[in-house]
Amino acid sequence: MTDNQTSPAPHTWQSGDWKEKANIQAPYNGIQITGNPQYSDNGTFISAAITITDYTNDPAGISSDIQALTIAQGQMDIPVPEAPTDSADSGKSNETTHSDPESATAPDSSNTTTVEATSDQTSAEPENSQDVQLDSSGNKRNDFTVKGWIALESNTMDIFLRVHFMYGLDPFQKEELGYIMGFSALLQSAD
Repeated sequence: MTDNQTSPAPHTWQSGDWKEKANIQAPYNGIQITGNPQYSDNGTFISAAITITDYTNDPAGISSDIQALTIAQGQMDIPVPEAPTDSADSGKSNETTHSDPESATAPDSSNTTTVEATSDQTSAEPENSQDVQLDSSGNKRNDFTVKGWIALESNTMDIFLRVHFMYGLDPFQKEELGYIMGFSALLQSAD
């Protein structure tokens, strides 16, 4: 990246049920997605690092990170992070709340998983039975409630993050679909 180019700012989107003051019981809050665009030295868009944080069952949020989502990958299943094994992690509070989606950043959460995006889709089911909790009916449950896919799509000047997923508590699941944020295909000059 040359000195006359501005560094890309992360973009943040919050679901329609997002609240400045979270509920005191589940569902605590909605979903927050942060996209951080990554550019080559000549200012061409390469990929975006995407963080999806679910505050439905954990007031500190459970995050799923995709290090480098590219246009060529098409639709990618949203990876499910491993369930936390340390109960002390669930006691952390989220002290950062933002209403401006362009200037907000994703809160730091130790309940995260990071994946390197590949053309293979990631399974939405946890692989290890230790990572799964049972709900009151005895069904498998993970505190990360997001199930669906994301993709980057482009036109000549912009790259858009497209989502199609459901999240939330079973009787009241919410669906999000559409284009939620955009990135410039070329990094803008500071001049």
